[in-house]
Amino acid sequence: MQAEKCRKLLVSGRAAVGWLSVLAPNLIGRAWRMQPPLDNNVKYAIRLFGARNALLAYQLYQAERSDAAADELEEVLRQGLAVDAFDVLFGLAYQRGNRNKSLTAAIPVVASMLGLVLGFFGREQHDAAGKTG
Repeated sequence: MQAEKCRKLLVSGRAAVGWLSVLAPNLIGRAWRMQPPLDNNVKYAIRLFGARNALLAYQLYQAERSDAAADELEEVLRQGLAVDAFDVLFGLAYQRGNRNKSLTAAIPVVASMLGLVLGFFGREQHDAAGKTG
């Protein structure tokens, strides 16, 4: 998959999930199979998650502009990879410590893994290293 296409998918996915989490936390709660009505603290946490994703999407979108510094895109992708890696680690640690193993807890982990894959394949250095001639 081309690096540019991976980045566009990453921006679109992060923006969609981010803004949906900020504007409609109950909908995200239902997608994660949380029991309604959601507690205000849970809604707040979902909105924080959404704000972070919306900002990561905007940051990546801005890093692709023509007047951006040469290393800005790589730095933004590295930041996103770090955030997604920690999300995966904490999600797996939660699942390991939780006796109730469910698909619900796996959804955010899978989404973060997808972010890792798209972020890795969205790197320009990855494209340049793969070209042999």
